[in-house]
Formats: sequence, C-alpha cells, structure tokens
Amino acid sequence: MIKFDSDKLTAILNAAQSPTFKKRLEDHAKAKKALADVTVHLAELETKLFSSIPPALKGLLEPEPAKDRKQRAVVANGDLKKPDLQELKFILDGLPDKTLNIRGEGYDTPNIKTLTAANPHLFAYVSGAWPKVKYLK
Repeated sequence: MIKFDSDKLTAILNAAQSPTFKKRLEDHAKAKKALADVTVHLAELETKLFSSIPPALKGLLEPEPAKDRKQRAVVANGDLKKPDLQELKFILDGLPDKTLNIRGEGYDTPNIKTLTAANPHLFAYVSGAWPKVKYLK
C-alpha cells in the first residue's frame, strides 16, 4: 500500500485553490484558444492565396516530396561477411558486371583484399573510399 504524506497533499490542494493558480489556468486556456483561432485564420489565408495562383505557378511553389533514402547499414566488424575463395568466385559470378562494392554490401575489406592479392589472375581490386573487387574470368 502506498503511503501519502498528508502535509504535502494538503499543500498541493491549497495551492490548487489559490487565486494565482486559477488565474494561470485561465490564462493557459485563453492562450490555447487564441492559438487555435490563429491556426484556423492562417489556414483560411493559405486557402485564399493558393486559390488565386495559376496552376503552372502553383506546381513550382509546392515542394517536391522528399525521396526515401536507403538506410545506412551499420555493421560491427564482427558482423562483416568473410567469404573464402570459392564463395567469392560464386558471389562475383552471379553479379551482372562481376563487380562487388565491398563496403556497400557489408563484406570485410581486409579479407577481400588478401584474397585478391593472392589471386591477381582471378580478381582486380579497386581501392578507394568504397573499394570494389572485379572477377576477371
């Protein structure tokens, strides 16, 4: 069972009955009503404004909807894919141009770099901020 401090409860009830508190509640209610009235008035003005604009100009004034962006893949180093030589060959063989964006697809760059260095006759490694590997066969 919850214990209440009767002195604190009495102080809260007395504060709620005070004229200052009641005045602040009334001021709050008046401010909310004024805000609602202004919002309605603004909506009416926008309606009048946009009804007087020619359709060709209206299309230029309205912003284009934001394009959905692909979420950035957040991968910890332990979660990166580390294929062996045969898996890498199979993965690259299935891609249209036989090129893999290593970071973009969530692969471990040092692992792929080691495989390409050990097999230069099979793979071409393109370094950069977004390194790639290309299957040469």
